[in-house]
Amino acid sequence: SGRVRQHPLRSTAGPSVATAMALRTARLLRFAEAAGVQNRLLLTLCSPAEAVMVNKPVDSVTVPGTEGTFTVTNNHSLIVSQLKAGVITVRDGQDAKDYFISDGFLFFNHPTDGSGNCTAKVSAVELVPTSALDKDRASQVLSELMSAPKDTEWDRAKAQLGAALVAQVIKAAE
Repeated sequence: SGRVRQHPLRSTAGPSVATAMALRTARLLRFAEAAGVQNRLLLTLCSPAEAVMVNKPVDSVTVPGTEGTFTVTNNHSLIVSQLKAGVITVRDGQDAKDYFISDGFLFFNHPTDGSGNCTAKVSAVELVPTSALDKDRASQVLSELMSAPKDTEWDRAKAQLGAALVAQVIKAAE
């Protein structure tokens, strides 16, 4: 049969033509933002749910590496680093924007063209602006984790790992 199989996670209705054009235009504009920029750090922040920024020219990004917090700027040495739960700070001029990351990786590369623009790509499991964090709700979740039964090894591991992550959320929300 000549039927095209529909992906099980996609809607059968599909996006409208206008919606599809708007999405393509938004993608092009995100990539076009870096066009013509010279000697800047091009930052990409993404998670499976969304791309927060794609090749955005910035001054620096500070990340919570597993071996400690560090900052990368344009022309940093090449690096691939595992990231732990904590706050990512993106600086551009006088502006600073903070994001909470549950964990992920940072990939830093030198320019592949003559622009002088290095690239830093943060691939996160969860990535949200710290302004969206709810400290009271996180405290409630921590309390629930700590008071839950810890009869099995799984219960103890879940409580320990969950408490560590929620503690980082609370710290980032302050």
